[in-house]
Amino acid sequence: MHVTLDADLPAALATPGGAVAAPDPRRPPAATDPTYGDGRQDEVFAPDRDTRRPPDVAGYDEPFTPSTAPFKRVSAFDAVSADEHLYVRNERPTKLPLSGRPPQPDEEAFYADLVVDLSPGGRVRIPSVAPGARIVTARLGVGATSLAFRVFHDGADNWSLSADAIPGATRARLVMEVAAPRAAFGGEASNPAWGDLPLVPPLPDNVAREARTVRDIIGVDRGMHPREALARLVDYFRAFADSDDPPGGHGSVYLDLATSKKGVCRHRAFAFLITAQSLGIPTRLVENEAHAWVEVHDGARWKRIDLGGAGRFAPSDDRTAWQGPAETPPPDPYAWPGGGRRGQDMVAEARTRTTGAAGSFDPPGAGGGGPGAVTATANGGASASQTAVPRLGAAPEPTSDVTATVSVEVLDPGRVGAAARVADAYRGRSLHLRGEARRQGEPCAQAPVEVSLFDSKAGKTVVLGSLATDAAGAFAGTAVVPVGTPVGDYEVIAKVPARVCGGAAN
Repeated sequence: MHVTLDADLPAALATPGGAVAAPDPRRPPAATDPTYGDGRQDEVFAPDRDTRRPPDVAGYDEPFTPSTAPFKRVSAFDAVSADEHLYVRNERPTKLPLSGRPPQPDEEAFYADLVVDLSPGGRVRIPSVAPGARIVTARLGVGATSLAFRVFHDGADNWSLSADAIPGATRARLVMEVAAPRAAFGGEASNPAWGDLPLVPPLPDNVAREARTVRDIIGVDRGMHPREALARLVDYFRAFADSDDPPGGHGSVYLDLATSKKGVCRHRAFAFLITAQSLGIPTRLVENEAHAWVEVHDGARWKRIDLGGAGRFAPSDDRTAWQGPAETPPPDPYAWPGGGRRGQDMVAEARTRTTGAAGSFDPPGAGGGGPGAVTATANGGASASQTAVPRLGAAPEPTSDVTATVSVEVLDPGRVGAAARVADAYRGRSLHLRGEARRQGEPCAQAPVEVSLFDSKAGKTVVLGSLATDAAGAFAGTAVVPVGTPVGDYEVIAKVPARVCGGAAN
């Protein structure tokens, strides 16, 4: 962890999904690398009425490790014009310094590895991981040659890059260590009063009148608490559905979308932004080539909220978004309607196609139950917003002399000691496991371990994936509870193949 590369880039980062190695900052850009170029292509967001289910997304580029897919932050908008187009209110670029301060306990750490096409005096739009992210250290270069550069952000926290001391058009590689507040990836909003929120400039008069109509339909106003109003807005716009029948009848794209409740991710985010801003809730629409969502300021910071309506990644896409560890956002505090399609579902499906096993990846999902979720009740009948798979226990006693002394523990990676052990798990969330496999007291070294959940009442097994033991017979790793797992009480089962240790082992 303490080895450094060019520009003091660390050789590895500790993440919730395990240590990740740094990209090579001296690797020359290749002709096949996805590139980031002219940063002025997304200055305006124009709404539309094409509410059909989106086609498969091919060629999604994921420059971040751990992966943020599909929430790579490329273009953000925070203002509305009279013709209902979105734009950035304050486009003035402000320099984003390299802080040099390592990631803090309340932050997530990432590597960025991207190729940029630069021109003297020009600025290139580059992606970021989350609102409020900062650059710890970075290196721009072509092979062994380093280039001087500056990174800027505007009022909506869009990032751009410039390198003035270059003779002409240059293709270079930018490698960064980035840190972002963990709370920026979602989770429970703070509890501000209306006066605690940043000021939202008034909407154009015609848009404000239309927004009042939509607010009346939803049943939200400033007489309720901001957090209650936000929850109602999320509930309303998550209930949108794609449609082959374009909405119409009002002469306003916003009114047509918001009153018909038709649309995919970009329509939901667009209509949500106008409605929320009309209430005085600071809101941005954020998008990339695959997905769109909103960011809301809760009085403390900007937070990501996924409204759903996502599409599907093309089956042939095998980019790094589906391979290594993924970001681990906080639990989603808002309910999902039955059949709701989240952005993270795109990734879970793509990773399943790529790895071939539902439990061999860690999708960037957090709570919320997922499509077709069953609402569980727990803790004295309180409604659980995350559908739980409660009471994961140890494996059953072995039935032969080949012992997987699988004292499998489910762990919280953010804690240590006894506090690290947890008893409950949730669909779509990762399980951090450890245990050991032994035969007559001797370790089963370098052996595959199949991990599954077993429901003794139903007699059904849910396979999570495979881990492997080390030379001492110990194993540790991460698996995921598939989103379709029925709610209930499960045992964690680990199996070592008989051919490895000389007999059947459970």
